[in-house]
Amino acid sequence: MEIKEIVKELEYYNEELPKEALEKAIEYKEEMIPELLKMLEYTKENLENIFNEKDEFYGYIYAFFLLAEFREKRAFSYLIDLINKGEEYVEYIIGDDYPDYLHRLLASCYNGDDEALFSIIENKQNSEFIRSSVLQTFAILYLNNIKSRDFIVKYFKKLLNEKEENDNSDLYEEILREVTDLKLKELKNDIENLYSLIENEEEKQELKERIDEDTEINKNIYPIKHFYEYIYNAIEIMDEWECFCYKEDEEFEESDDYKICDYIIFKRDENWIEKKINIGRNDLCYCGSGKKYKKCCINKKSDLLRKQLNSIDEHVCKATWLYNKGKSKKASRLYRIAWFDVQEICKAYSIKSIDEYDDTYKGYDCLLNWIQDYDSILEMSNEEEKLYERIELWNKIEEIFDINDEENVYWRERAIREKANTEFRLGNEEKATKIIEDYLKAKPEWTWGYIEMADWYNFKRDKKHYNLEKAKEILLRAENIKGIEEVDAVLERLWDIYKELNDKDNVKIYAIKMNMEE
Repeated sequence: MEIKEIVKELEYYNEELPKEALEKAIEYKEEMIPELLKMLEYTKENLENIFNEKDEFYGYIYAFFLLAEFREKRAFSYLIDLINKGEEYVEYIIGDDYPDYLHRLLASCYNGDDEALFSIIENKQNSEFIRSSVLQTFAILYLNNIKSRDFIVKYFKKLLNEKEENDNSDLYEEILREVTDLKLKELKNDIENLYSLIENEEEKQELKERIDEDTEINKNIYPIKHFYEYIYNAIEIMDEWECFCYKEDEEFEESDDYKICDYIIFKRDENWIEKKINIGRNDLCYCGSGKKYKKCCINKKSDLLRKQLNSIDEHVCKATWLYNKGKSKKASRLYRIAWFDVQEICKAYSIKSIDEYDDTYKGYDCLLNWIQDYDSILEMSNEEEKLYERIELWNKIEEIFDINDEENVYWRERAIREKANTEFRLGNEEKATKIIEDYLKAKPEWTWGYIEMADWYNFKRDKKHYNLEKAKEILLRAENIKGIEEVDAVLERLWDIYKELNDKDNVKIYAIKMNMEE
């Protein structure tokens, strides 16, 4: 495609994301930047007509996100102009979910004009969402070493000092969250009065604990990842938007998967309402917890639980459908959303194991199944972001479920292996080894700990770590452990290694050993 063709493809809306044109725009970045800036200039000059739908031009959305990915500073002033027009214009141009993107766009195109950002944040006539979103720009700049810690602390302190006593706008809740997320302990006393803005007591306590944590900020995991980052992949972001998924949604809604899920949700809603009307204080609670109503949902927002369970089913159903169609990235995003709901339910209702969750809440698919599909997607990815997401998944499984209980040995040992494996793939070899070795001190007969470590050095495509001698050494250590579990798995891998090393004598020895074990 030539530049003119790319521009033409990007000028107006199409139900399907124009991926080819966007990919070519990225390929011809230098030639496309002036064309994309022209699109923003056109948008600025014709904003009223575009806003009132007298002009169907749509190129602004591609221009803003591509220029953000390109780190084009000249796009910054166009964003500021748009914000100063008012929230309704921002919402129309960037989209209904602009709070998810506005700060990321601003940070990606940042040109050093702090005054422009200050004037928006401090203008009480602006929408609370706008003010909060623009404030988040500085968090991204701080995390990427563009702004110093001292700058952030001083500016937040200024805003807090100027706060009027009865001003409980969202801006101050945003400051509270950013101070805790960024662990700005210098402001711990300054934010003490802001905790009253948080209604949920558990969330309030979590925020208080977060600022006291001694751990370093990890930009690669939630809540930092995604929310406080630049625009890195415009195509991937837009590919998930509903406006480009109409055909996909129609296909999904015609599938048997959707119809089954829709029926499950319909029956849950029907039964929920019926049981709620007819329940007595001493009856078993209709939520399925197995507890009496008076000790369960009588004092809880049970309708919220029903909505969360429905949401989990909806997201898991579509994620599974997408996964089976080979659209793993989209599937992982939906699994992640469902997983957040599961975490909230488990904390609210004291669910301590995956089996307990599945026994309590019947739905489209059991957690035991789909959480493993989610993990498989993350495991198959080589993207750093997905690997950190995988560590986060297993950390949360350990945090929420009582996997140290003897009945959950499988999940405990799997969590150790998966976290160690992922740390190794991220280049943290020493940390990965320590995770396994710490557990082996308590349980030296755990075969799969040795096998996990040995496999790290027995993968030919990993030229940096490929080391058959090291793999052999680990497995020989395992073979000599008294009472080692599943020794056949160790012997089989040693046989493979000796075969690869062309050590014919040991190939025979281990063939005999395996036959003897049989």
